[in-house]
Amino acid sequence: MIVFGGDLYTYATVPRLADEQGRQPVVRVDTYEEPYALPVASNVDRFFDTYSRYLEAVVADPDYQRTGDSDLLFPSHATELLARDERLVELMRAGRFDSLMKIRDDSTRRWVAKVMGTAG
Repeated sequence: MIVFGGDLYTYATVPRLADEQGRQPVVRVDTYEEPYALPVASNVDRFFDTYSRYLEAVVADPDYQRTGDSDLLFPSHATELLARDERLVELMRAGRFDSLMKIRDDSTRRWVAKVMGTAG
């Protein structure tokens, strides 16, 4: 992975998953305890597009308007936005991020299912 921002939670591209045009998927890396990554975009352009839409949702949140704080977190509360990235969903369904994700709990499984559109 090539890290491009953050601290405890950081974002990185994944060169080994680059497409034919060289566009690399983006993952959110959690380095707190046991490092793992969650896929958040099929490429950097999609990441910035999705993240900007997430920020629009935060600003529209009544709690944010009232207090300047929001309970909406990225990527936890952005599953619908992430699911719009068809290439990302395709890569997730193909298991291309499995070695990076290291799914350890039910909440992560549910998050993955929501992004892939398989939540029941």
